[in-house]
Amino acid sequence: MNTARLNPGIPLLLNGVTKRYGDNTILNELDLHIPSGQFVAVVGRSGGGKSTLLRLLAGLEKPNAGELLAGATPWRRSRTTPG
Repeated sequence: MNTARLNPGIPLLLNGVTKRYGDNTILNELDLHIPSGQFVAVVGRSGGGKSTLLRLLAGLEKPNAGELLAGATPWRRSRTTPG
């Protein structure tokens, strides 16, 4: 396999992302840059926002503030609801 021909992907950018559930702020003005082709591990304490971050990236949740970008394009993955 010639790996030089593989598409390395596009970077993911989170700028000032905030996610709240009611009065609880789970992510507060998070800035994160994941370069294209990079693997990232998300670690932290229980209740630290890891699952919320992954749900935002998967398009299962929308941030209350800030933006998610895939390259220069807004990240618009949306969840399809059954039924």
